[in-house]
Amino acid sequence: MQSKNKEAFLNIIRLGIGATTNAPLPDHVDWEAIETIATKQGLLAILVDGIDCLPLEQRPPKVLLLQWIGLVMQDEARYGEQRKAAVDMAMLFHENYMRTYVLKGDVVAECYPRPEHRVSSDMDCFLLPERSVFDAWSLGNDLIKAKGFEVGIGFYKNSTFYLPGLMVENHKFITPFRGNKKLKTLEVILQSTLKGDGGEARFADTWLYRPPVMVSALFLIEHAYSHFLHEGLTWRHVLDWTLFSKKHKKDIDWYSFDAMIDEFGFRKFYDTYNKLGQYLLGELAEEELTKIDNKMLENVWADLLLVESYYGIKAKVSFALNTIRSWWKYHYFAEISMIHALGIQVYGFLFLKHPTLD
Repeated sequence: MQSKNKEAFLNIIRLGIGATTNAPLPDHVDWEAIETIATKQGLLAILVDGIDCLPLEQRPPKVLLLQWIGLVMQDEARYGEQRKAAVDMAMLFHENYMRTYVLKGDVVAECYPRPEHRVSSDMDCFLLPERSVFDAWSLGNDLIKAKGFEVGIGFYKNSTFYLPGLMVENHKFITPFRGNKKLKTLEVILQSTLKGDGGEARFADTWLYRPPVMVSALFLIEHAYSHFLHEGLTWRHVLDWTLFSKKHKKDIDWYSFDAMIDEFGFRKFYDTYNKLGQYLLGELAEEELTKIDNKMLENVWADLLLVESYYGIKAKVSFALNTIRSWWKYHYFAEISMIHALGIQVYGFLFLKHPTLD
């Protein structure tokens, strides 16, 4: 029954993103189990979109469906609040001669059939000066403080603050490169590409900017890779990349992209991750997945090993324990071992408290 529920869930998701017009369902669908899966995977809104494409006789009970629609409406309202807060923040930064680049967020959401149905808990941004040269990251933090909001700067990679309706991660660095030479090289490439951007790709009627497509593509892969190793993946992660790469198929320099996938050690992860995207779209049958592919597939269905609720030394210990538990991920999907990964973490924590790109 569990496998049938998973199959039914994926078939309805395919309908929800327009990947198919046909969603074969079992004679009996455990809709409460489907709801549990969709909620855990962050795709309840997409599930409801898919159900809207089903014949009336195949849909869940009306009472249950109305409950889901109510939850989706809450997500839509939250999306509106988040977007308004982001637009207002970007206006503040623009008035102080800074560009606000969106990392993931709406850059990915606009690839969905209905952007407001991509659920997100926060916004990642990267600030660049419009004129002259100054520390945009620090100025952005100071401007938010001046508005009366607390700014957390205890993490080397980004600051964190809460605006009405929106949590923001203001990135000083795009990747968690501390102690990792390859990621440091990638960080330099991403920031250099971003700084060379002319700022033409702005979200309509806002001062929010899209990064160059290559920056977004590489960041999505690095972010998913890191998430997979340390916490795990969901189908929403897979769907983000699948829809983004599909929308920007003609925009991405695939020759350069593939070369950097190899250069920065993402190849074994990326090949399977991309195949799971094809499977999600229904372009690849489950029988075509290898034993290695199925290891990642099992992880997508599993619960996440969350560490985000911890702070300070407790977070570091939890992060290290997750790394140890994930030894098999390093074995099959990384170029370094779990021991090497722990060494990078310890070295970075002890000797690179405030890393730089110099």
